[in-house]
Amino acid sequence: MKSFKLRVYYYDTDKMGVVYHSNYLKWMEVARTEYFRDIFPYKNIEDMGFILPVKTLNIEYISSAKYDDEIEIFVKIEEINNIKIKFYYEIYDSNKILKAKASTVNVFVDENGKLKRISKEMLEILKK
Repeated sequence: MKSFKLRVYYYDTDKMGVVYHSNYLKWMEVARTEYFRDIFPYKNIEDMGFILPVKTLNIEYISSAKYDDEIEIFVKIEEINNIKIKFYYEIYDSNKILKAKASTVNVFVDENGKLKRISKEMLEILKK
């Protein structure tokens, strides 16, 4: 499992200083991008003619993240094949309190949005 840290800024919150729910999705996107950066940069995946949109999202909010919290998002590939990747996420504050857990299923598609299978070689690289 890899992780990415960030801080909650005022613009991430509502009037009560609680992180607005859609920001968790943005943080998950950042964590996925950083995850790929170490294995096979997303830019390289796009250069090969693939895009990885989210097909399915499941998120469970457990405890509210708040203004100025330091957040750590853990991400790992839970399942992968030549057409889709299932990611699992856990989001904690600096006190190791679980804020949310989630999963996404991302599918490989071409620039027109049609499913496109990746090669066995690329699959092996992404499994690392």
